[in-house]
Amino acid sequence: MRKIFNILALLFVATLATSCLYGKGFGEETNVEDTSGFKTEVSANVIIANGEDTAVFRALFNGTDVSAESTLYDAATNEPLEEMAFSTFTAGRYTFYIVYGEYRSEDIVVTAVQDLDLADKEEEGLSAVLSTNLIQVGKSYAAIIVRYNGKVLLPEEMNKVIIYDAANDSPVTLDFVAAETADGTVYALPAYYATEAGTKSFWVGYKIKNTRETPMSVTAVTSNIPSRPADAEPENINFVHRALFTQFTGTWCGYCPYMIVAFHDMLEDEEYNDKFVHTAVHGKDSFATTLSDGKDLASILNTSGGYPYVLVNLKDGIQNSNVDTNIAYLKAAIENTLKTKPRAGIAARTELKDNMLLVRTSVKVSHTAEYFVGAWLVESGMYTQQANYAADELKYDYLDYHENVVRIADSNTTNFLGHPMGTIKKGERADHLFVMELDPSWKVENCHLVLFVSTIQFNSLTMTNAVKTTSLTSGVDFEYMK
Repeated sequence: MRKIFNILALLFVATLATSCLYGKGFGEETNVEDTSGFKTEVSANVIIANGEDTAVFRALFNGTDVSAESTLYDAATNEPLEEMAFSTFTAGRYTFYIVYGEYRSEDIVVTAVQDLDLADKEEEGLSAVLSTNLIQVGKSYAAIIVRYNGKVLLPEEMNKVIIYDAANDSPVTLDFVAAETADGTVYALPAYYATEAGTKSFWVGYKIKNTRETPMSVTAVTSNIPSRPADAEPENINFVHRALFTQFTGTWCGYCPYMIVAFHDMLEDEEYNDKFVHTAVHGKDSFATTLSDGKDLASILNTSGGYPYVLVNLKDGIQNSNVDTNIAYLKAAIENTLKTKPRAGIAARTELKDNMLLVRTSVKVSHTAEYFVGAWLVESGMYTQQANYAADELKYDYLDYHENVVRIADSNTTNFLGHPMGTIKKGERADHLFVMELDPSWKVENCHLVLFVSTIQFNSLTMTNAVKTTSLTSGVDFEYMK
């Protein structure tokens, strides 16, 4: 591992600090000696990757501000920016140049760093986490935060840490990025920059401890990472509330039409159809959801073993009855869910390229607590003949077209109530990035996302809200009560 050199230099942030970047004429007839009057300034060489912190650029010619007549370019793409300023939600090193008339500045580098959680934790021993689980090749990075007995290691201790590639248990050498807390403490964090797409896993060793049994993984992609969703009402924490229904079914299940028809009627009911989100988990048929470890999702979540069966917010069960009774149970479950205000709202933006889907979810909360977020990909309009013991009574063509079938359940294989996001303070929000690889046989146009957020209430992890998108490319905004 490299030693830490000049770590304070990485933290240089000076208001309109003049750079030593003097312009050079790029026309063949340009006299270089005449360009010495053109120079550039940038307000910050390091910014926080939160979409708000901004590096402002200025161009001067013979002491006169010519920024209004100049253009800022992204050096990686040679594309002009709309204004002489730059902000981003993605950590990384960004290179720019400024053009004024026939003059082009030398490259100007701005580093965007993560707004990292460097707070002390109530934990013992050695731990290591990544600042993000998704990065863009050649642009952003994932910082490794190492704690010992709950405290982030200082630079002199980081020199004693060894980082290993989990694929072959061999040490790796990483560059460092710097982070500074409000009290002025400076940390040096190893940072992984990817040169090609793929998933990389690491573990760390420090003193006689290591994290080999709990490796960290980060996925690098070539496509753009979705930006953070905008919040039209940043002061509002009064969110629209919805229940999540998970229906366990199978094309072989002759009693399942009783619940399929009940959900069909509920989705057609204007009073209730916007108060819940529906998912269907198939078991023991061709639509069954197989997890990454080879296990069947239905067999894990459906502890009753019965079909059809419904979980409300992945917790309370509804047994099958006749259609009217099933509808009554579903409505009662919605009313019971909506008795309490949700503690969080969810927004999301997506990026779909080939068969790779990137999802940035943003969770905003109304109560300070620990939160967990999940994302399921579902597909509709899937045709297979449905077994039907009530064929004389329930004669509907739509029974053979299966809706909202869960294809991917990315929400923590321990309890499926979501991936941990840490503690989020009231009125604030945090993001989580999902990476989903789609099967080429799935009809993308028939797919959408179901997103949900959970929190600890009454010493129990409980789902507090759910939303859905209309497609894999539409995203969803925070929804507030009117």
